[in-house]
Formats: sequence, structure tokens, C-alpha cells
Amino acid sequence: MKKSRLFSVTVTIMILCLSVMVVNGLILPLPDWAVRSIGLLMLADLPVLVYSRIRFNKTINKEKRSL
Repeated sequence: MKKSRLFSVTVTIMILCLSVMVVNGLILPLPDWAVRSIGLLMLADLPVLVYSRIRFNKTINKEKRSL
């Protein structure tokens, strides 16, 4: 999987998780197992998001230097 694709997938997962948490807090209370599952998914996604963001920035910086 390309680095930029990994970054876009992790950002999409994080946005979906955050939107479910907003729905849980404001509109409809979700069951405990659902909230915990989304929280675990967010915790697993966070280090991957940081890693992919760093790699994405390094790729962009290399392209700028080569021009």
C-alpha cells in the first residue's frame, strides 16, 4: 500500500470513529460494547496515523527538493 494511500485510509477511519462518538454523545446513546470497540479502533489507528503522516511529509519534502 502506498504511503499516501495509507494516510488517507487512516484519516478516513479516524473521521468515521469521531463522527460515531459525536452521534453517541449528542444524538443517540450507543451500547457500551460499541463505544468500547470504537475506542479501541481509534487507539489502534492513532499510531498508524502518526506513522503515515510522518512518511507522507518525508515523501513531499523529497519531491520538493528534487524540483
